[in-house]
Amino acid sequence: MAVGLVTDSTAYLPEAVTSALEIVVVPVQVIIDGVAYNETDSLTHDHIAEAFSLGQVVTTSRPSPEQFVAAFTELVERGCTEIVSVHLSSELSGTYESALLASARLDVPVHVIDSKTIGMAMGSAIESGAGLAADGANAAATAAHIAARCEKSHVWFSVDTLEYLQRGGRIGAVQARIGGALSVKPILTMVNGQVESLELVRTTTKATARLAHIAIAAATADCDIAVHHVQASERAEAIAQTLCEALGRSQITVTPAGAVVGVHTGPGTVAVTVTPRI
Repeated sequence: MAVGLVTDSTAYLPEAVTSALEIVVVPVQVIIDGVAYNETDSLTHDHIAEAFSLGQVVTTSRPSPEQFVAAFTELVERGCTEIVSVHLSSELSGTYESALLASARLDVPVHVIDSKTIGMAMGSAIESGAGLAADGANAAATAAHIAARCEKSHVWFSVDTLEYLQRGGRIGAVQARIGGALSVKPILTMVNGQVESLELVRTTTKATARLAHIAIAAATADCDIAVHHVQASERAEAIAQTLCEALGRSQITVTPAGAVVGVHTGPGTVAVTVTPRI
């Protein structure tokens, strides 16, 4: 039985990986003044920043069930007889629900997974799951592997300003004003699929160092590590270099987060994901 893999664009898997493993990526959307744009299109963080500066309403939206039906159908037409579909936390988006609704319309089994996380915290799990499927594992075994890795994964991130979290309803206006005045840089994490505050530091430099320290403490010899960023490539590369030196690795994956994350966290965001192997 051929097993097909589907995910959404917030896995932020490098295109070379999704292409080589034939993983179908369904884009989450960014809505700017009522106009929908796919995250996987040429939408950049500069476009988001410009929209905010012009006072335009910027939000994000889940893919429709029809988009998932099209993705699943594409895999069936390739000869897949089972499908595993893995998505960002249902606490952050309705993407999982759309995939679940679409799965009921297919004549082949579709295993839909709520990763309870985002970015390469789920992307690394999907990548290894696709490898298992390519080696002959069935959909149930592939889905169980991916779900187990996602459950054990970690993601920590810092934002350069509290403004975007305030807009998204994560913090109140008073907290945002106080945080901005004190140059507070929150370290955030994912707990049971939700974004929660881990700690506060006073400067960007301290936040960068703290993220690296947390990841080093959590990393094992057998785990995948990635660094994401929103218009903060120098900080992301610095974190990756620190991790390489501390953990004795030759390379750490550094990849930009997409527009969907950028809308909710803003420029200057950096994140580290650690996904233990099983």
